[in-house]
Amino acid sequence: MKKNLLLTIYSVLITGTIAFAGMRQGDYQGRLTANDSIQIPVRMSFLQATKSGVPMIAFINGDERIVVDPNDIKETKDSLHWLMPVFDSEFKCKKLGDSILSGVWFNRSRTTKNKLAFRAVLIKNTTEVAAPLPTTFAGDFFAGNWETTFSPNSKDSSKAIGLFRRGKNPYQLVGTFLTETGDYRFLEGTYNPTTKRFWLSCFDGSHAFYFEAVKGSDGILRGNFWSGAHWHESWIAKNNPAFALRDPEQLTFITDSSKIGFTFRDLQGKEVSLSDERFKGKVVIIQITGSWCPNCMDETAWLSKLHKQYNHKGLEVVALCYEKSKDTAVANRNIRRVRDRYQAEYTFLNTGKSGNKEASESLPFINGVGAFPTTIFIDREGKVRKIHTGFTGPGTGKAYDTYTFETMRFVLSLLR
Repeated sequence: MKKNLLLTIYSVLITGTIAFAGMRQGDYQGRLTANDSIQIPVRMSFLQATKSGVPMIAFINGDERIVVDPNDIKETKDSLHWLMPVFDSEFKCKKLGDSILSGVWFNRSRTTKNKLAFRAVLIKNTTEVAAPLPTTFAGDFFAGNWETTFSPNSKDSSKAIGLFRRGKNPYQLVGTFLTETGDYRFLEGTYNPTTKRFWLSCFDGSHAFYFEAVKGSDGILRGNFWSGAHWHESWIAKNNPAFALRDPEQLTFITDSSKIGFTFRDLQGKEVSLSDERFKGKVVIIQITGSWCPNCMDETAWLSKLHKQYNHKGLEVVALCYEKSKDTAVANRNIRRVRDRYQAEYTFLNTGKSGNKEASESLPFINGVGAFPTTIFIDREGKVRKIHTGFTGPGTGKAYDTYTFETMRFVLSLLR
């Protein structure tokens, strides 16, 4: 029997008006089919923009809203197609009546298992639950610092910190997992206080995540994690206030200070080097990134604001993009989408390479690229002052506030 993925409560928009030709406006419960027993929840809305009147599609992950560019939506009488923002993926759907879509999601950044069946149904009631639930909610049931182990007792075992809290609606749970290479961004789902079972999911156009677990009588969380149709692993977690991950500023380091530099082409095909006159005497942040990487997008959004605020004081940011596609035109197109989405005014370079191995080989002055993003901070004299592996994104809440504040303070010290 399929797992019930609708133990949640959503507030919905008025469903009487038309957002698209023949399609009702409102919140839709979508599902991506990972396999015969697992469907990944996708929360989305069709709405009519109040000022422009332009039909819009928005995907919702906790506090995050991902709005599809109206120019990337194509509609016919019986179909609705759209490109996801930033990432190289798209939906192709058929309309089934005025409140159901059925189709597929193509993730073009993957070469295998990159096509998942999709179905979305208009939520006509404000409450959609499988069974009556208790009237009380243990708001602190999942509070704390959860020491998490993915693939326990295996060679692929890895550590994370689970951060969970109650959402805005009854029984809604939100949170994320913070790892040494980034975080799982904005997760949301539902907790059932009777069964002590919960699920969390996220869809951002690049990844479709689904976590489920139950809290045992020993206080241990035991569950499973699916990423699309290509990945599954088990996980366990225990509340451990003392647990901490390794220092992200100790994972990547300089191995040869005489080789610090790079030469790659910008989006116009012109070679750009760290030794160029434009970077001399400047504080330079090197962002090792890729248009396929959600954590990189969170960092790009933040770096874009930081660059605009302090560029006039001598701050330069250079994004070294390691793309999935080796086709220069395709890679440049994907990089431009990122740049334009976040209104980033700093330099983006197409390295022509992809993956950790090629990235490590192209930057021989560090011990290797173990994560995207990895960020290198260089002072006005050309000395590397710090290398940060991964990025602590806004889905982590206070951890994001702490990291961005401390990093901004560090950059200001370099500018001074």
